[in-house]
Amino acid sequence: MPTSSLPPIQRSWARCQAHSLDPASPPQTGPVNLAVWSHLQALARSSIENLYQLSEHPGFAVVICDEQGTIIDLAGDSEIIDQAQQHGIGYGISLAEEVAGTNAVDLALREALPYQTGGDEHYCNWLQPFALAAAPIFSPDGEALGALAILTLAEAHHPYALGMVIAAAQALHSQLRAERLLNEANDQLSELYATLDTINEGLIFVGPNGEIRRLSRRVANILDINVRSAAGRPLSSVIAVPPVIATALHNLNTLDEQEVIWQTPNGAQAVICGVRPVWDRSRRYLGSVITLRPTESVRQLVQQVVGAQATFTFRDIIGQSESMRQALRQARLAAAGRGAVLLRGEAGVGKEIFAQAIHNASNRAGGPFVRISCAAIPHQLLDSELFGVEGTDRQPGRPGKLELAYGGVIYLEAIDALSFDQQTSLLRAIEMGRLIRTGGARPVSIDVRMIVAGHDLEQLVQEGRFRADLYARLSAFIVDIPPLRQRGNDVILLANQMVQRLSEQLGRPVALDPDALAALRAYPWPGNVRELEVVLERMAQTSAKSVLTVNDLPPAIARHATPLTMADSPRLAEAQELSERDAIVRAIRTAGGRLGRAAALLGISRATLWRKMTRYHIARDDLTS
Repeated sequence: MPTSSLPPIQRSWARCQAHSLDPASPPQTGPVNLAVWSHLQALARSSIENLYQLSEHPGFAVVICDEQGTIIDLAGDSEIIDQAQQHGIGYGISLAEEVAGTNAVDLALREALPYQTGGDEHYCNWLQPFALAAAPIFSPDGEALGALAILTLAEAHHPYALGMVIAAAQALHSQLRAERLLNEANDQLSELYATLDTINEGLIFVGPNGEIRRLSRRVANILDINVRSAAGRPLSSVIAVPPVIATALHNLNTLDEQEVIWQTPNGAQAVICGVRPVWDRSRRYLGSVITLRPTESVRQLVQQVVGAQATFTFRDIIGQSESMRQALRQARLAAAGRGAVLLRGEAGVGKEIFAQAIHNASNRAGGPFVRISCAAIPHQLLDSELFGVEGTDRQPGRPGKLELAYGGVIYLEAIDALSFDQQTSLLRAIEMGRLIRTGGARPVSIDVRMIVAGHDLEQLVQEGRFRADLYARLSAFIVDIPPLRQRGNDVILLANQMVQRLSEQLGRPVALDPDALAALRAYPWPGNVRELEVVLERMAQTSAKSVLTVNDLPPAIARHATPLTMADSPRLAEAQELSERDAIVRAIRTAGGRLGRAAALLGISRATLWRKMTRYHIARDDLTS
């Protein structure tokens, strides 16, 4: 049978075999088309954010690829992302068939149709633990700009993943078309409307012969131009016109906003510029409008660009143990200070929650909170992520995370992943309050407080693998976050809080019985709070019972179950009673006050339910009124 008559997945396998692609070959990095991501962010940010909100559902993540199939963004469930990264899947990794074998992203780009693949349908071993549902992103002209995909574990593939990604890709396409129509309409604006001084942007209207017809007062401040003396003169005689602007004016082209360097009387000035030609109704060229915004104004958009929001506060941190109280005392002291903060603790203890809480309690709470995982980004891309990329005549510049965090906080996770050269660049930026973008020579001011986390930095300093002077800069405040096994009855408090949240999410009562709580309390939790959360989610989703017991626990945890004794902490017993009372209250409310139905939900008899209601002073009328 000719391969052209085979289904797309089989044709892909045949191509991989014909090219002798090794299924055991590891993931490969590909060329990253940052222009695709910037273009989508500029034209369809709202649709992408809606898709990210979908990705907050436990169990899947959103993958965005450029037209070559290279991953340019990955967001969603941290557990899925962690597992993906363990298999080498992350920013800059290519999903092109030539190096990644058969997969939905490549098929979507190759066939210009949505596809889903999972498990053994993937040619390469590193993709087989996962399932992908992908759809191409089309420009208004029908050109594939990239692909959207939803990544899940193969055994937990979401049945609606393909539908969601198709809808999101269609929304992006519609937004791109709408933005094109809007831009075309804006290009028809008259000279007077385009140069109104009430607009916050600086505006220059250049006539068809290159003469300055009008310019706003804002331009005078940005480029240090005298408004009165400039009117009527050729723009090039008033100030040196950057080549990218001159080319757009000469060719009557539209130039989308990008960073441009202007040589002003006060020196080089980085400005965000765009050019729009203006035509009358008969398509006669009237001139062009140049828009200008200082680079600093872009920092106000950082929350839309990088999702720079800190949502957790100290109130969200659950803990009564002395070790946790000490950590909170250290964190509050750090929040009140101004120096850098070093968070120490095992994986899964909640370092990012502490980082967000410190930010929200500090004098920088009104600024952005930017997170970057140094270990999750390929080494060769980390410089540009941190320090940005200088623009050229052909390519716009791109600010790094240190610039985007201006006036706020940057949280550097796994800072030990920085190379020695990158450590040196970071130290210089901290000391000077300025940085040099990758490929540039112009200093850019930064104003950022640093919160960092890394693995055993003190040992790395002793071994000469981490700069001692950088460590000193980053450890003005140290917060030691204890592992869960050292937090005593905090396990019970956390478990009760988590099952209450699960109960709300599932729409039914969920609670833990005393023996299950005792087993959770005794287990050492090598994965800390993150592991506890995963275990409870799995229990709640795989059991239909309202009260989870030791039998619902994983065997490794159930082995730690012991009967309660008088030696158990009174606080533990109280927490267990509160858990049972909450489960009864939720069951009665769910059953609409029908005690027989509530007893069935709880898996107990009606008589037992009456006894427990009496014990906990629960009145049915109070719950149904």
